[in-house]
Amino acid sequence: MTAPHLSNPTSNPAEFDRTSFAPPSPQARLYPLSDALADLRADAAAAHEACITGKPPGAITGLASLDRELSGHLVPGLHFVHGQPGTGKTAFVLQLAASCQCPALLVTCEMSPAELLRRHTARTTGTFLGRLKNGEMRPEDAEALARRAIEAAPLLAFVDATQGAARPFPNPYAKPGEKDFNLFNAAQVVKRDAPHLLIVVDSLHSWSEGLASGVQEYEALNSAVADLRGLAHALRCPVLVVSERNRDSMKTGGMNAGAGTRKIEYGAETVIDLERDPAKREDGAGEVEVLLKLAKNRHGAAGKTVPLKFNGALQSFRELDTAESCEAALHANQARLASKARQ
Repeated sequence: MTAPHLSNPTSNPAEFDRTSFAPPSPQARLYPLSDALADLRADAAAAHEACITGKPPGAITGLASLDRELSGHLVPGLHFVHGQPGTGKTAFVLQLAASCQCPALLVTCEMSPAELLRRHTARTTGTFLGRLKNGEMRPEDAEALARRAIEAAPLLAFVDATQGAARPFPNPYAKPGEKDFNLFNAAQVVKRDAPHLLIVVDSLHSWSEGLASGVQEYEALNSAVADLRGLAHALRCPVLVVSERNRDSMKTGGMNAGAGTRKIEYGAETVIDLERDPAKREDGAGEVEVLLKLAKNRHGAAGKTVPLKFNGALQSFRELDTAESCEAALHANQARLASKARQ
């Protein structure tokens, strides 16, 4: 796959000190309905093979109920995740990246790769995160656990964007031999000859800040969303992005809860909303209920919910079992009836 060209090149390379390089901008073309037949047939063949062989047709979430609502996998394009503080957004996307059954590239803009490895180790080995951090464990024992965790996710790689910008596309003005790190090239290194790929960005706002200086937040976020959409199209892969919530929607969430720009919900294939009742504490197993809601879903029914349990000590999400699901449904119905009675 060749690197994309610039859609708005400039004669002054210094201009790019403040902005990211533009995604490819192919020209539109006339598309008779019959021309779509080949693409439809290819999609149908991939879906049928996945059904027959049991192999997913793309990156999955590893949460069966969520995958069903997404028509089996995360389709190429943008997928946003937002939620209240404490709902485990980073743990959620890290678990998905490690469980997607294809190469995954996680761009971390806030936590160090070592911290993400610790959290992945906690989930994979069932070791409390605190034990991996408080010094009670011998270094060689901690390393042995981390090696087990690495072996459990051999297709997962990180991009450390905590100390510098991770531009989406190659620099057309880079001189021969000049270092030009970019996500487009890094993703191809990670993917190799695999049929599918997942890119995760944690988070949109931190990533956009690293790319643009001296630019208003609204402009920077719009540019970042456009860059990530271009990256998804150029690589034909899903890009899962953690987004901050705006203040007005901090408690209520919803499709329009993304902070800074409406392009978050407009440009998304899905918007995943994580909700947690702050009044509820962890149960005896150290788990707390988190309700996942598909605020937007272009490939299924929007508004569907998936009740989850989140264990912060182990940085893990799981679906509720049958008895827990029935109990959760009962409580939700009681809450709706109580709300109607108050009205």
